[in-house]
Amino acid sequence: MPFQLSEFKPEYCEIATKVLANGESLAAICDELDIGLQKAQRDWERIGREGVVGNIDKFAASTWIFTMKNRFRDDYKEEKAEPTLNESLVEKLIDKLIE
Repeated sequence: MPFQLSEFKPEYCEIATKVLANGESLAAICDELDIGLQKAQRDWERIGREGVVGNIDKFAASTWIFTMKNRFRDDYKEEKAEPTLNESLVEKLIDKLIE
């Protein structure tokens, strides 16, 4: 692989620090640095912040949450629920069989 000059600039750290200190996400940093990776996510996050603080009339929080969970799954997915009794029993049985 041929040598490539890095596109890193020292001011990127300062920009990233300011964005994070403002309570924004990694998507916001990508947008600020014009990386283009998650510009849409940052726009949706702005909508959510504005809605939560009451700056958007008739803001539908449940619709916004549904959108975020489906559009940006990696960042907004919910953690897996605790296993049901049947699942945990099956797992225990399998563990015993393996031992």
